[in-house]
Amino acid sequence: MSSFYLYYTACVANLIAFTVGLAYGLASPLLPRLNGSVDPDNNPLDPPPTPSEESLIASLLSLGAIFGPLLTGLFVDKIGRKKTLLIVALPIIASFLTMAFAHSVVLYYIARLVMGVGAGSVFTVMPMYLGEISEDRNRGTLGCLMSTFIASGVLFDYAVGPFLTVQCYCLVCLAPLGAFLALFGGWAPESPQFLALRGDEGRLRACLAKLRGSRDVDKEIVGVRESLKGAQGGLRELFQSRASRKGLVITVGLMVLQQMAGINAVNSYLQTIFDATGSGLSPEISSIIIGTVQVFTTVLTSSLVDRSGRRILLLFSMVGSGVSLVSLGSYFYLKSNSFQVDTLSWLPVMSLVVFIISFNIGLGPIPWAVMAEMFPPNVKSIASTFSSIVCFIAAFTITLIFPSLAEVLGMGQAFWFFATFCALGAVFVYCVLPETKGKSMQEIQALLDRSFVK
Repeated sequence: MSSFYLYYTACVANLIAFTVGLAYGLASPLLPRLNGSVDPDNNPLDPPPTPSEESLIASLLSLGAIFGPLLTGLFVDKIGRKKTLLIVALPIIASFLTMAFAHSVVLYYIARLVMGVGAGSVFTVMPMYLGEISEDRNRGTLGCLMSTFIASGVLFDYAVGPFLTVQCYCLVCLAPLGAFLALFGGWAPESPQFLALRGDEGRLRACLAKLRGSRDVDKEIVGVRESLKGAQGGLRELFQSRASRKGLVITVGLMVLQQMAGINAVNSYLQTIFDATGSGLSPEISSIIIGTVQVFTTVLTSSLVDRSGRRILLLFSMVGSGVSLVSLGSYFYLKSNSFQVDTLSWLPVMSLVVFIISFNIGLGPIPWAVMAEMFPPNVKSIASTFSSIVCFIAAFTITLIFPSLAEVLGMGQAFWFFATFCALGAVFVYCVLPETKGKSMQEIQALLDRSFVK
């Protein structure tokens, strides 16, 4: 049985993931206040932003996230995972402080861009850190924990954000960052692989003994050393290895499919979507329902991923997300073509609940967990950086073009567009992704070297 200290470490590390969730869900309560549709007397921007400026405020986070992996990739293998996570908290703190006191849309652009740099860095380094402190039997559970904290941050946005002024809420968002710096910085260990890479035998043994709750860690130390053989690597080594090339195809494919399912468009414009449905529930209450479902689903995924496996959860996720998007798109299609939809006012809420459940049972957390276990230590940093950059390019593009896509195609057809990629994703997972449940890093590399499929 793993020690309490392992789960404590994973949880306090993920306080910064909670803050990333705050960053990603912030647009939903923030934009109605900035455009004057909610509490115009306390709007910090005069004049209010135009629709195109609102799109930039929402999407610049994902643009900044593209550069986060590039920056952290330069020093994560030099200073370690722990120090890197502590450093990337700083731009997020600066961003919330800027938005708390900004009265210019340009400052909001800068803050969201810088916040994205920090968020992108967390998405790159956190899966590495969690994968390296975990054991084979709980690597999936700890890998999915990041998504649970992110979903909790998004829920906090939906539950608290609409009821506070912009300044007050941005200052409240600094509290989990302060707790992260104190708890993670004070008591969490560096990852065992990094300590082994640095040749710090004493700290490596002490770290593993504390994480495992046992002094009998000799076998694991041997395994760590074995995994680090030939640890000097880079871009050339990433593409020279058959297993690493296949791992990259899998992680990049999953990252693109994750974003093409439309999750960032749904999260960033959740209140707008509920406004458009004309349902009886207020947008704030509807968003809280969705956020609550998202948190409970990611908790469920964390408990299932090391029991059921990655493939089955991803397949279920792709199919469920696609069906719910087709249903949601059908509602908007009927409404835009003057069909009577008053009796279907429940359908958008139900469709979004099913979408959030389906997405977070697989597509949301599992690609990040898979990324942490697909690569050997000598190329893990550069492979994670590359995969994360692709993810954030896709996220930025989708978030930016969703309003235009909905205007040109229609809201209904825009959701059908996302549903098409869910169908393609199911084919990709079935044909390409091997099952890695309970396998060691060495076993996963051997599996990739043989075949794409299980």
